[in-house]
Amino acid sequence: MGVFLVVVLLVLVAIVAIFALKNKQTPAGESSFAFESREALFTPAERSFLGVLEQALANSRYRVFGKVRLGDIVKPAKGLTASKRTSAQNRINQKHVDFLICTATDLAVVGVVELDDQSHGREDRSGRDTFVDNALIMAKITVVRFPAKKSYALPEVAAKLQGMLSDLQVTKPQETMSKEESPLPVAAPAEPKQADVSSGDPLPVCEKCSAEMVKRQAKNGPHAGKYFWACSTYPKCRNVVAVDIG
Repeated sequence: MGVFLVVVLLVLVAIVAIFALKNKQTPAGESSFAFESREALFTPAERSFLGVLEQALANSRYRVFGKVRLGDIVKPAKGLTASKRTSAQNRINQKHVDFLICTATDLAVVGVVELDDQSHGREDRSGRDTFVDNALIMAKITVVRFPAKKSYALPEVAAKLQGMLSDLQVTKPQETMSKEESPLPVAAPAEPKQADVSSGDPLPVCEKCSAEMVKRQAKNGPHAGKYFWACSTYPKCRNVVAVDIG
């Protein structure tokens, strides 16, 4: 029996020695991890809403940033034990906020904007939202939540933001667009930007960014039912022109 235990012990020592030698021979920093690009920083809904926020904050003293780590906005309060501080830091480092609003001059934190889609109704997402909200409240940072929609009314978005940004003013608000809707300009420019695809004319080119334009129909507002050309790169470019009806 004693010989058997000695043999087992020697085998275990040999295994440990082999693993130790293998790890020692592995170059520093080398790992088996693999990574790939996420391709886009925002989801289509987030990218669309970012355009709305940028429009609402245009000509103001504020700037908006997206996908900011919570740990870059708040930090563990003083007085915590070392273990609690580490635990708190780990939790905030693993979460991010959708949009952060700062002052343009010194990038001081002003408030947070969260875009809530249907996934926020799940129990795990609800717990995450509660933690983020509580962390921001304790840090005395205002958070405003918007439900995700296909389109947004700019005055309504600006009015809700004014609860956070009391000095925010929106000059000459325009109807906010979704990818399917755009405001119709008062007057149509000259050809070829008024070309109508149904007549066999070539697609017009956006005079602002030189991209092709696409034909759409206004669904809401005073121009409902009318057709217009919208830049194919929307929301990056919001140029629109009326369709010539001859």
